[in-house]
Amino acid sequence: MNKSKILKTSIFIFTLIISLNTYSQDSTFVASLTHQRGFIDTRILHLGVKSSSKNTLALFEQANAQKSIKLYKKSKYFLPVGPPLVLGGIYLGYDAIKGTKMQAEVDGKLYTYYVRPIEQLLGGIAVFAVGICMIEYANEFKAKSVDLYNENQKNKQKSDKLDLKVGFTPSGKVGLYANF
Repeated sequence: MNKSKILKTSIFIFTLIISLNTYSQDSTFVASLTHQRGFIDTRILHLGVKSSSKNTLALFEQANAQKSIKLYKKSKYFLPVGPPLVLGGIYLGYDAIKGTKMQAEVDGKLYTYYVRPIEQLLGGIAVFAVGICMIEYANEFKAKSVDLYNENQKNKQKSDKLDLKVGFTPSGKVGLYANF
């Protein structure tokens, strides 16, 4: 046999074995819970419909997703604090920039000036930043709880299926093996 034919045949067989062992993207799993970011809050959707907090927690408890429950409850502590802090920071900053009107008499003439405390401005910026962080943490916790729940459900679905593969076995040989 010709060397080029042997090389072509071996490349074809190698490609065939590799292609049997590759997988496309798994589209069998459809997430029942999704999250959708809003202006301040992240909405959780169950099969495309907005889910209440009570229903979401019930789904997490049914699936025994303890990490999801903890993250979701943690988000409930952070979100109510965020918007008031943002508004308070804006007000402190505005008040500092507006300043306090003062008057001084120099050589018999009255001059008007404004005292603008830099400490108050920096405090307002800090409070504003903390409020934004609280809102973002709450939204991140909610999104992460939904992602963990979906990953948990996907892993349960995968474990229920028969895993049949053709290719290299765990012992390093070529063959057919199945995982239950």
